[in-house]
Amino acid sequence: MNHDEHKDEDKINPKKHFPTAENDIEAEEFASNDALEEHELTQEEIEQEEFRQLVLEAQQEALAKEAFLRNNPKARKRRVPRWIVWLMALVLLFQPVAFIFDIYSLPAIDFLKTSAKLSKRDDIAKWKQSVAVVLTEDGKGTGFSVSSDGLIVTNNHVVENTKQITVSFEEQGRFAASLVAQDSVNDLAILQIKDPPDVPTLKLAESPIYVPDTKVRFIGNPLNFFGIANEGTLIGESNWAGRDVPIILLNAPVYRGNSGSPVFQNNEVIGVVFAITELDSYGKVGMFIRSNEVLELLKEVE
Repeated sequence: MNHDEHKDEDKINPKKHFPTAENDIEAEEFASNDALEEHELTQEEIEQEEFRQLVLEAQQEALAKEAFLRNNPKARKRRVPRWIVWLMALVLLFQPVAFIFDIYSLPAIDFLKTSAKLSKRDDIAKWKQSVAVVLTEDGKGTGFSVSSDGLIVTNNHVVENTKQITVSFEEQGRFAASLVAQDSVNDLAILQIKDPPDVPTLKLAESPIYVPDTKVRFIGNPLNFFGIANEGTLIGESNWAGRDVPIILLNAPVYRGNSGSPVFQNNEVIGVVFAITELDSYGKVGMFIRSNEVLELLKEVE
C-alpha cells in the first residue's frame, strides 16, 4: 500500500492516517509546515514517557534496595529475588512501551468489555465464526469468508509482497492461502484457501446506504487480541487518496490489526476497514471501503 502523503479533498481534513495492520508504519503527518517545525507531544506520547519514567524509577529503587540489603545483612528481612530485577530490566529493554499500553490502556479494556457483551448476541456469535486472522511473515490482519469454496476478503496492504499467507479460524485452525485478486487503489485483496473449512459465509451488501450517526458493528483482531466485536457510528463520506469513490468514516475504536475487519449493518457487510485517520472534531476514527468495491473485485475470480 502506498504511504505517500495524501490530502482529503472534501471538508473533512484529517491530520493523520495510517493502515491498521500491525506490520505498517506510523501515521503520516498532514499538518502544515509550521506544525512540522514545532512538534508537540501527543497525549499518547506523554503517557508513554510517563510510564517509561515509572518503570525506570521502580527499577532503580529495586536495585538500590538490593544493594542496601547486600551490604547490610542484618537488615535483610526478605530478599528481593534477583530475577525480578533483571526481568524488569529486560522488559524495559526489549519490550516496546507502546505494547504494554496497548494491552492495559483504558480504551483496550473498554473494547474488551464491549466485545464480551456483544458476543452474547446470536447474530454476532455467528458472524465471528466467519472472521479469521490473516497471518504473514510481517504481521497480522483480519479477513472474512465470503464463499463456501474458500474465498477470503482482506486488505491488500496486509498481504502484499509476502511469501506466505495463513488464514486462521478460531475453531477450525490454520489454512494456507494464496492471493488470487488484489486492488491496490481500494486496498482490497481476495485470498483462496485450499480445502476450506466449513464456516458460515458473510453476505456483502449490494446497495448499502451510509447514513451519518447510524450504528454499525465490526469484528476483527486489534492489537494483540483476536475475534473482538465492537460498535460505532457512521460519520459520513470522504474523498481520499485519489479514489474515484469516497470512503466511509467510522467513529469507533479501530486499531492496528483491524485491517480487513467486516463492518455490519442489517445482517450484511457494508464495508471493510482499512485504515485509521484523525479528525479535529472526533479524534481517531476508522475508515472503510464500501462493499460494492469488494463485489467488483470478486468478479475477477468468479
